[in-house]
Amino acid sequence: MTIIKSKSGLNSRVLSIVLKHISSRPSLESIGIQQYRAFLEKSASMFKIDKTVFYEQVDLDSVQGAWLTPQDFTGKKVVLYIHGGGFIAGSINSHRDLVTRIANASNARLLIIDYRLAPEHKFPAGLNDAFNSYKWLLNNRIYPHDIVVAGDSAGGGLALSLLLLIKEKGIAMPGSAVFLSPWVDLECKGKSHLRNKEKDPMLSHDMLYSTAMFYADNGDLSNPLLSPLNGDLSGLCPMLIQVGSNEVLEDDAVMLAEKAQQSGVDARLEIWEGMFHVWQYFARYLPEGREAIEKIGSFITAMG
Repeated sequence: MTIIKSKSGLNSRVLSIVLKHISSRPSLESIGIQQYRAFLEKSASMFKIDKTVFYEQVDLDSVQGAWLTPQDFTGKKVVLYIHGGGFIAGSINSHRDLVTRIANASNARLLIIDYRLAPEHKFPAGLNDAFNSYKWLLNNRIYPHDIVVAGDSAGGGLALSLLLLIKEKGIAMPGSAVFLSPWVDLECKGKSHLRNKEKDPMLSHDMLYSTAMFYADNGDLSNPLLSPLNGDLSGLCPMLIQVGSNEVLEDDAVMLAEKAQQSGVDARLEIWEGMFHVWQYFARYLPEGREAIEKIGSFITAMG
């Protein structure tokens, strides 16, 4: 486990502005799912996309996706990215700035997918879309070793569930995985739900539990494909996990790293002091976000 201290200072003006913006957002409970989705889409306009990264929409048979290819891309590495949004929101558009930065930092082609969202499409629809996207890459002659599975928040949980499903189906495992503030325990048992309740400006226990039920359709939240922390992690690929110390989901990341390591997996955990849920999303404004993405790029590059 690596503890990473803030270089700009936890009381920096930029961080204060970002936190104020986050705290002013309407809650899911107050505006409902459709408006919550629309707000997240509209918020993407606050980012200026790097046009040197080539953007191309692609039809993956049953799933819509987009390729992000750095201008200087010369290698074979491909990142399959699964966006966050509590299983109910988020899209290629909402996460385009984040994934563009990850593609650049890792000098990899990145494929982000618009998987089906709850509550219209409940478990296992989103997971099946992720699995079919992975198979699509294999069918298009991308070697498993060259694939990195990545995701943030609920997308991080889906990415881990995808690894478990790949293992269950007996398909070749990807070369590595990256999890940004992953939500891997939909039962919400981590003590950080209470410990960081007043520190986390993004998430709350009640909000998480509500979206979990939207996705699970009142199913058993202990199911390892819903809560992949409950799965057998042995045989999974090397992974990098990043989480902020102020997150209600901090323990999800810590428990994932500990269980993976106990299962013989090369799992590297970074706890970023004072950071909030998926702070990498605000890399345009936060130096800590840019530094975290640089570390993601270094990890992906080092995986060969």
